[in-house]
Amino acid sequence: MPFVDVAAIGTALYFFGFGAGFVFKPELASRLGLAWTNAAGRTEVRCYYGAVSWALGGFILSTVADDRAVDGVTLALVLASAVLVTRAIGTVVDGGRREAYNRVALPTEAAFVLALAIARFTA
Repeated sequence: MPFVDVAAIGTALYFFGFGAGFVFKPELASRLGLAWTNAAGRTEVRCYYGAVSWALGGFILSTVADDRAVDGVTLALVLASAVLVTRAIGTVVDGGRREAYNRVALPTEAAFVLALAIARFTA
């Protein structure tokens, strides 16, 4: 197996593990001392909301430059769908139906997923 395949699989496992930790145990954030109001928490928000979003946007643009826009839209669709499903489940499980952010985020993300799905499956 080529090293790049091993690296890709290892990276996927890293992200699956990291994601599972915070999806199933969101209280890990406070156990790690993370709150958006402290230095470590602000850095974490910058890294995982800011930098990861920039990196994904850059990668998706690179798929357009390489004439692989369908791959970029597929990645965006998988990512946005995962966020939408997790937010919907989390909103119910965590009792956040009345929270203003969720009332805006859920329909916005649903519209984004629908637009991506249309783009992806009509390509």
